[in-house]
Amino acid sequence: MQNQDKRHPPLPVRLTSAEREFYTELRRLVDAAGLSAGDLSRTTAGQTAWEDWLDGKSLPPLRALRELVSQLSASGIDARRLASLWARASLPTAYPAEPGRSPVQPRQLPIGTSDFTGRSRELQVLADLAQAAAPGDATVVVIEGPAATGKTALANHVAHQLSHLFPDGQLWADLHGFGDDGEPVTSGQALRGFLEALGVAPRELLLDADEQAALYGSLLTGRRVLIVLDNARDAGQVQPLLPASPGCLVLITTRGLPAALAGAGTHVLRLGPLSDNEVRDMLEQRVGTERLRREPSAVRELGSATGHLPLALRVVAARAAADPDLSLTALAQELRSAGAGAAGLLAVFTASCAHLSDGAARMFRLLSVAPGPDIGLPAAASLAAIPADQARGALDELVTASLVEEHQPGRFVVPGLPRRYGADLAQASESAAELETAIVRLLDYYLRGMHAAVSLIYPTRRPVPLLPPVAGVQTESFGAAAEALAWCRAERPGVHALLAYAAALGDFGAYCWQLPWAMAPFLSRGGFLRDYLALQQIAIVAAAGLGDPLGQGIAHHEYAHACALLGEVGESGTHLKEALQWFTEADDQPRAARTLNGMAQLLMQDGEYAAALDRETEALALRRAVGDPDEIAHSEQTLGSVYARLGSHDEAVQHCQRSLDLSRETGDRALTADTLATLGFVHLSLGDYGMAVACYMEVLVIYREIDDKAGTAEALTGLGDAQHARGDVRAARATWRQALAILSDVPSADVQPIQARLDMLG
Repeated sequence: MQNQDKRHPPLPVRLTSAEREFYTELRRLVDAAGLSAGDLSRTTAGQTAWEDWLDGKSLPPLRALRELVSQLSASGIDARRLASLWARASLPTAYPAEPGRSPVQPRQLPIGTSDFTGRSRELQVLADLAQAAAPGDATVVVIEGPAATGKTALANHVAHQLSHLFPDGQLWADLHGFGDDGEPVTSGQALRGFLEALGVAPRELLLDADEQAALYGSLLTGRRVLIVLDNARDAGQVQPLLPASPGCLVLITTRGLPAALAGAGTHVLRLGPLSDNEVRDMLEQRVGTERLRREPSAVRELGSATGHLPLALRVVAARAAADPDLSLTALAQELRSAGAGAAGLLAVFTASCAHLSDGAARMFRLLSVAPGPDIGLPAAASLAAIPADQARGALDELVTASLVEEHQPGRFVVPGLPRRYGADLAQASESAAELETAIVRLLDYYLRGMHAAVSLIYPTRRPVPLLPPVAGVQTESFGAAAEALAWCRAERPGVHALLAYAAALGDFGAYCWQLPWAMAPFLSRGGFLRDYLALQQIAIVAAAGLGDPLGQGIAHHEYAHACALLGEVGESGTHLKEALQWFTEADDQPRAARTLNGMAQLLMQDGEYAAALDRETEALALRRAVGDPDEIAHSEQTLGSVYARLGSHDEAVQHCQRSLDLSRETGDRALTADTLATLGFVHLSLGDYGMAVACYMEVLVIYREIDDKAGTAEALTGLGDAQHARGDVRAARATWRQALAILSDVPSADVQPIQARLDMLG
């Protein structure tokens, strides 16, 4: 430490504990390697930048940090921990810079049930372990047992009962380990979901797997969190999700204990069939004491007929409760005749489905083959091509029969074993054409819903001729942008799963590029950049398979945009060239002009303003030839921005004013904000600070309304610059702090400039 103190000045007092830990480790590693800021300047960053980073004035960008880690690793120094410390230090949502702000407290448990019965011994064991875990070491409990023994129900019930002992949150992941309801979830997928729930910004979700795991461990340090890993198949799925932090409790449900989890520190609860008393308790709660008193042998007979399995017994009890005149003894005889017993789940499901209404039975079959983690009511109605009220009735009937769960209000999921049975039933009962048509209806519902939602938020977006409407599909309408955004967020996982499923089958044509196009602005401006990129990859393949020049041009253009937002400028330029070729072949001049605009934007990013001016002038000529005022306004705004960067303020104002007039005329709120931001920059450069503040204030209103995080952060930065220039240091500091916090939610954002502004104020 003595040598380090001589080489480096004291760290700033204002640092948070997370920042201080990062800078201390950074200095230790650099000193251990015998490196100076001058030595490090041989990387992409210069000596001054490294001096600032080593002095704790600002955080280095992730790219520079990775270069350092590689350099240290080549010298035999283990620097893997540095990336997680950096991510923790850069997360204001999870690690507040000021006292009084609380970390995000995730609440991911499914809806609890009030009718859970039995397993009293296991509940007591779990309660005792939880009490010990809360103040002590992290505890891992494996709930092991065959299918249908109620492992998930027990885990969910006890998690709700014990949640008060874990005030820092509850995390839940269904790992789909045994393929009953989809492909197994990888540990990386589950980890990203947990990090998002813990408040991690999209920028940190771009870390590699080891860095994400280290960040996850850091986020749980010192916190009491309950973690449920449901339906795990092997140790590889769960080990990266196990915290080392004292005070956490992990519940793992599995059909077989992974060998790597056996041993010290792991508690195992083995579930088997219910006892006779537990069977009685479950039946009594669901069908009533009086019916059991009238048929005293029914408990033993139904227990035997269902193999004493909780899932089978729940389905049977639901049927009995729905028909008060049904003899329990006769019901048991029916199940025995159908072949039920210890392995008789198939017979139980068959008997239950035989007594469903035709509408509910068909809904069950279609839900069982529909991809996605869950489904909402309008989507389910579209899948089955029935009115929403009929769909609600069918879903209620299935929930009552314990074949479907309403795990969140208005959202439904088919559990693993019923789903597998229902899928087999669908393949046997429905024609391949009907199943394909049902998936088409679901695709059509999401296509029109996404188009309606995004069109409300971005009303002047250039349209695409959508596929013809499909009969039986529900129509979504939204009263406000906030409602549309909430719908997009809720449906995003299901749409992604549906598109991946449709692309794998290869039979759904234009839906596989039109739906990614429809949701592109939501994904790009909302920070879901990995989704954005993955769906545009699907779109490129789909459009190429159709030989559709317009679809290929759009897919390549959107893919290029995703690459640019992720910092892959070279890849972005390649796909923009592809897009321009396809738009030229399709004779789509407006989109060709927009592609030229994209090329100009890339050139601006690289500081090549003269080349950007040439490209955008070419785009404007095309747009004027077409005569589309919205497209002309976009080019005028870009030219204004280029001239502003070149210091040609009069030309910048002229182009921006023309853009502003047109965008207000067409109602393009996003473009209005973009143009006002450029005008704010020009007024700031000219010393007209009052006008700059006015421009940026109007920009902020619009960007916040349309949920443009990057734009909001940029506008706050400019507003702070204007406030500082006119001497209002206190307001500038507060504004820049807001910008810094928001930038943590923007992938690939460079926080160094805004951090430097704050450092300047001391």
